[in-house]
Amino acid sequence: MSKSYRPRYHVSVPFGWANDPNGTIYYKGKAHLFYQYYPHKPEWGPMHWNHVTTKDFVHWEQRPVALCPDRPYEVVCGCCSGSTVEKDGRLYLMYTAAQPTMQRQCLAVSDDGDHFEKCPENPVLTAEILSPEIYEEDFRDPRIFRHGDAFYLLAGIRWLDGGRRTEPAPANQRETTDPRQPAPEHKKEGWGNLCLLKSVDLFHWDYVGHLLYPQPEFSEDFYRLDGVYECPDYFVADTGEEVLLSSPQNLPRSKNLYQNIHSGLYMLGHLDFDTGRFRVDAIGEVDSGFDFYAAQTLRMPDGRVIMIAWKEMWDRSFPSREEEWAGTYTLPRELTVADGRLIQKPVREIEACRRDPVRVGAAAVEDGEIDLPGVVGNVIELKFTLAPGSADKAGVKLFCDGAHETLLYYDRKEGLLVFDRQSAGAAITGREEDVNRRVCDLGPRDSIEFDLFLDVSSLEAFIDGGRHAMTGNVYPDPEKATGIRFFAEGGAAAFTGVEKYAIE
Repeated sequence: MSKSYRPRYHVSVPFGWANDPNGTIYYKGKAHLFYQYYPHKPEWGPMHWNHVTTKDFVHWEQRPVALCPDRPYEVVCGCCSGSTVEKDGRLYLMYTAAQPTMQRQCLAVSDDGDHFEKCPENPVLTAEILSPEIYEEDFRDPRIFRHGDAFYLLAGIRWLDGGRRTEPAPANQRETTDPRQPAPEHKKEGWGNLCLLKSVDLFHWDYVGHLLYPQPEFSEDFYRLDGVYECPDYFVADTGEEVLLSSPQNLPRSKNLYQNIHSGLYMLGHLDFDTGRFRVDAIGEVDSGFDFYAAQTLRMPDGRVIMIAWKEMWDRSFPSREEEWAGTYTLPRELTVADGRLIQKPVREIEACRRDPVRVGAAAVEDGEIDLPGVVGNVIELKFTLAPGSADKAGVKLFCDGAHETLLYYDRKEGLLVFDRQSAGAAITGREEDVNRRVCDLGPRDSIEFDLFLDVSSLEAFIDGGRHAMTGNVYPDPEKATGIRFFAEGGAAAFTGVEKYAIE
């Protein structure tokens, strides 16, 4: 197929379906990314773990599929999300063996990082034997990390305050886009939470406690979640702040936050390793765009924390299915903390992939739009600073082909950054009230810095040095949609420091 939506410098599934990234780790001189994978159709099926590696976070090498669902306890949903950890030079992979009425944790081990053997002790951890606080149908996505001389594990759960369901959900109520998500008529017990466990050998675990508890300064929605805090992650930033990442299902919208049905969340605070409680000091949305879920991190030998996420969203249509694939991943991002918020910047290795620079000193626009010489393309990085001036709205139109365009602009009256894909190309459907417009609160601004990454069917926007991020997929004609136009409405705006680079 000559025309393809497939991105050039983002990881994408070669064929079939892909969702959550798993097992991110630096091991034996390479960064490893595993991910949820169904190799037979571009739709969710019994999960495998596909595996790619990289030395520069831009060019990735396919490795052997790490896990296939070949055990009786995996046959319905497969080998679902989890993580990896190195112990005594060996790579241990923990994953959720998911069944409709029970989710259990299993281990596989490798000596070379490519070939994994499932441990005969599997499943090594179940909600039944662990704690009556955990609902056995929702206990998944183990994230293992070291602290002191022990291993700790975070998992997404439903936390029970008395009693369990006594009747399993009928199988026909599980036929949803994502089998992990219950049909509306199936009432589950408890509220979404996270739990902490401890082990010295990875095979025997002690329950420590559940993380989230009501704090009056934060909305009760965070503690009465009708879903699970999926795909948790925890790290300590280089400045000492503790960061908890998760993807809460069905978190209610709060003004301009959490506009997707399912969100990407960060919490800054402190994890008590004796009680399992996480004291929350600040809460924020990781990405304010359309397509971002299930973020995982790895720590590099130089100390950097790198994050990568699924660049899609549940309960949406996938135009790439016409090409027999569905599933892409974000550009890896370097994470830091500053001024009480998460900062995310594109991984610095991308700078070595810049080619054919085009630099424009400055341009002004009043009630119209302009092209800038040489500033075109759909596999590029685009940087500029916007001074909105008197304009009501000002920004850029991307992936333009005469019939389609994607808008990213600042609404001065509302103080909002707007990502509009209404006219971007192939239609996208979903459960949200509006699947084509996302906004990010910036407040009153005299200038805004943009660092944009376009990749055929993908836009990732890093704003003001990574203080904000917006990510979304768009589906214009992949050969024709290379136009870029700078525009202003209702007044005059200025664009300075315009730089464009091809990415190879």
